[in-house]
Amino acid sequence: MKKLNYYNTKNLNTNDEVFKYFYDTILPENRTWDYFINWEKVFNGVDKFKIELSILNSLCGSKDFDTDLRNILTKYPEVISVFPLLLGVRNDKLSVLDTTTLPNFDFLYFDFKKRKITDDEILEFISFIELSGIKNLILNGGFMSLKDYSYGVEVGLDTNGRKNRGGTIMEDLVEVILKSVYNLTDNEIISQSNSSVVKQKWGITLPVDKSERRPDFVIYKNQKLYWIETNFYSGGGSKLKSTCGEYKKLYDFCNDNNVQMIWITDGFGWTTTKDPLRETFNHTDYIFNLNMIKDGILNEILV
Repeated sequence: MKKLNYYNTKNLNTNDEVFKYFYDTILPENRTWDYFINWEKVFNGVDKFKIELSILNSLCGSKDFDTDLRNILTKYPEVISVFPLLLGVRNDKLSVLDTTTLPNFDFLYFDFKKRKITDDEILEFISFIELSGIKNLILNGGFMSLKDYSYGVEVGLDTNGRKNRGGTIMEDLVEVILKSVYNLTDNEIISQSNSSVVKQKWGITLPVDKSERRPDFVIYKNQKLYWIETNFYSGGGSKLKSTCGEYKKLYDFCNDNNVQMIWITDGFGWTTTKDPLRETFNHTDYIFNLNMIKDGILNEILV
């Protein structure tokens, strides 16, 4: 850890006090409204099947489901493309282990790409709709609109993207702070950069290790190059320990190549992984949280 005047202004006189201050000022969450649901993706995911869903909607309340489905598949085979969505799956091909042939491991294969289908395939898709539970859903689920149901499925699928959105939100927060607090311009900062982009923009070489890691941000100011990594951990886990070891190595690599590494990390997840973070804190120059960045701690570094 490098000594900074910022620490003096906070009356932080020892490494222990600085490390404690880091923990005392971490944020419990970084959720913004963009974290919860990507509504554009949800609406687009359903709207691209609006015709197929409208056709299948005629099966709601059907008195002769299999016959009606057979007629639909015969006249409008393109409806098979929406079957995976009804199961909350994004693949256009599925394989299912056939439990009726156990102990043999036989699989049933289904291709949902739009095309003309044979009479045998129609029978297979009728069986698929029944065995998958979609038939029971349509007849007994109480739905008046399969399109409305599909919105719910898309919302459920979209929640899987929250982990990635959490990381993106952290990068967005850091970029806003870097530009608003430190007045960095687009000519001085690049997000998600690589060596070729840096070379093209500034005419200098960004060193790349064997993993070819892409920095979250690269800053070039006053003939100095800064490598910035950002992440936010709401929960703990073994990954945090490995991240600490990884960033120790990254710091050494940057230091050997005359690049200043700055690690901006936050979140209550760190309360479960203090010892590994302390090792990295002792080994590297700069580990900051969002509050420290917001308060201007980089002013004496980006000079």
